[in-house]
Amino acid sequence: MSALDSRIYRLQAHLGEFHQQINDQIGSNFHQEADQKSSIEYLTKLEKILDSLSIKSKTQPVRPIDKLVDLLSNFRHDLTVLEDQGSNLDPYVYELLWLVAAKASTQTLAIIWTTLSENLLSVNDEIRYWDGILEFDWYIGLYILQTSPLRLWRGLLKAGLFAISPQTHEDNSNTGENTFIPVSTLWVQFYTSVQRCIYPSGLSSFRPGIFSPLVRSKLEIQRKRRYLKSRRDFNASSIGLLMEECMCLGPKTSLADGKDPVLANCTLHRIVSKSVCLMTSILQYGSNDEVLELTKAFTADNDLGSYVNKNKGKAALKDVQDVVEQLLYILNDLLPKYQRFSTKAISEIGRPPITVRYWLPLSLAFLSAGTSFTLLKSLGPALVDWVVNAGSTAFEFWTNWVVEPTWRLIRTIRHDETSEIALMSKNSLEADRASLERMVVDFVLDRGGKREPLLSANTIADKVREGDLTPVLMAYEKDLRSPFIGTVRGDLVRALLIQIQKTKVDVEIAMSGIDALLKSQELVFGFVGLTPGILVSYAFIRWFWGLLGSRKGFQVGRRQNDLRYALRNIHRILTLSVPTANGLLTYRNHGLLISNADTLLRKAEIVLKGEDFYTFQEDISDLINENRADLQLKIIERMTWTYSKWT
Repeated sequence: MSALDSRIYRLQAHLGEFHQQINDQIGSNFHQEADQKSSIEYLTKLEKILDSLSIKSKTQPVRPIDKLVDLLSNFRHDLTVLEDQGSNLDPYVYELLWLVAAKASTQTLAIIWTTLSENLLSVNDEIRYWDGILEFDWYIGLYILQTSPLRLWRGLLKAGLFAISPQTHEDNSNTGENTFIPVSTLWVQFYTSVQRCIYPSGLSSFRPGIFSPLVRSKLEIQRKRRYLKSRRDFNASSIGLLMEECMCLGPKTSLADGKDPVLANCTLHRIVSKSVCLMTSILQYGSNDEVLELTKAFTADNDLGSYVNKNKGKAALKDVQDVVEQLLYILNDLLPKYQRFSTKAISEIGRPPITVRYWLPLSLAFLSAGTSFTLLKSLGPALVDWVVNAGSTAFEFWTNWVVEPTWRLIRTIRHDETSEIALMSKNSLEADRASLERMVVDFVLDRGGKREPLLSANTIADKVREGDLTPVLMAYEKDLRSPFIGTVRGDLVRALLIQIQKTKVDVEIAMSGIDALLKSQELVFGFVGLTPGILVSYAFIRWFWGLLGSRKGFQVGRRQNDLRYALRNIHRILTLSVPTANGLLTYRNHGLLISNADTLLRKAEIVLKGEDFYTFQEDISDLINENRADLQLKIIERMTWTYSKWT
């Protein structure tokens, strides 16, 4: 998504209107001239070419450069064949030929805009890098340290390391023999060369502070900044000039200025030819505002008379061929040459390569690689064990405290018998109670005789069920008066054992109550058993996602800051610009505005979504298409309060 896509789309829409006008004229006149078969065939071919150059997607209005070159090459070949045939074509064919040239020029203009804008952004990055270096002397010192090997190497080459005296070299060349140079001589020459690099001769004794490495590096950085700023100004001025002077199609642009079909679309001819000459001039010449002004004057005064040719036939066809040749020259030669020149300039004047900037940490890493590998090898098994134990602990925790309690809870909800909570077996209480009844009945009957045994047994059993052991307790109290006789007789021991059985039954009754209570709250206990594992797992997941989320939130905040800074840069350009007498921005400021608007749109594409991004695109389109500083400031103010939520 580019900020200039809307401008390209508008130009293509204007050319589409011209195309519709030509088709209407052809539909109304061609039925009277049905014998012109060659013109009809070529009109069909031109319609296919125009369809290939039309916009297929509003978000991608620019064709790839290789496909555009192939299409123009085929079109040039068709023009050459048509010229060789020398046949008289219908006047509307020439109108479509110029329409093809206009659409191809629009596509070429979009490619040049994109190239200049990307180059301007790269230059801006390099300027910001040098500004950061110049901010503190400590940064300059770091830059000196980073580039010290390169400086030493260049100094040694400049000083002539291991240089041999001219007389010796001449003698060796004459005799054709290699003279042996002692090692001591080579070391003396090396020391002398290094000394000359570190302590340059000449004015070293005069004001040495001026030629200190810090000052020299600062002057070098400032020189690079000035050159980069000149490149930025050239790119910005070129963008602004192309924006205002190239393919200026509007409501007043027409196709019918007269009855002569060749002169009918002379306005479009002028616009296309002027735009092609201007694109060629910008890529060929100059890198300052004066040259750009001369280029504009040259293009405007060169009234392109050959393109407005009153002669029909080959002369008009030759004009279209010249435009196509010029477009191919731009795409095949000028644009790649400009890109190579810009890339070379940025690589030489921009920040040092990454190997130069980080040679010291890379060297330390290389030198300490052996020690690091040895330490890693010795600690490797311990680290592996630690990782394995940590993974095993996490797996066991998840299995025992999350998975198993979850399955138990599911079985409880389904009333699975294997999941019921029980403190005692189901028939234990009944068996112990029946045993107690039999023990008491036997004890009472043995002590009190067998009168009415059935009635006495039933009565005693009922009382035992109610917890009444009065006969046993009375016998126990009686035997305590003479414990020796009771013990010998056995009644005291039997009474004591019956009371122990009674205590056991009472305990089981209490346990059965507790067991019933647990069974009634079995679902609650299932959730209680599952809660610790869930809480620990939830806490760990929140911590992990919080760790990632904080980074994501930091990235979102940084993107919003980038959006705010991009909007601030546009406002700064508008407030610091000095408009012309007509209230328009200069080419340089207009180009800077367009480039920063493109950056702003790319930042907004990440932050804004849906309807917000659509309205933002409309505001960017208004900002680019309008060239009055006061109106553009109002647009920026509107964008500021509209999108204050994201800035």
